[in-house]
Amino acid sequence: MQKTLPAELKKISRDRIRFEITKDNYESFCNAVGLYKKEFIESLKKSEADHRAGRITKRKFLLEICENA
Repeated sequence: MQKTLPAELKKISRDRIRFEITKDNYESFCNAVGLYKKEFIESLKKSEADHRAGRITKRKFLLEICENA
């Protein structure tokens, strides 16, 4: 069952929006977007190990990841 989180959306410009949640809703927000999923945490651990080993690629945009996949 999905939980509805109250958030205030603020349009900053044509290309950007900002949303605000309360500290009380932060944990629910992280859970809703999948930041506590085992797969996500494992990918962070792998990424940290790659970074420590020097296996990094500088990117200017996140879209470059999709284009190179």
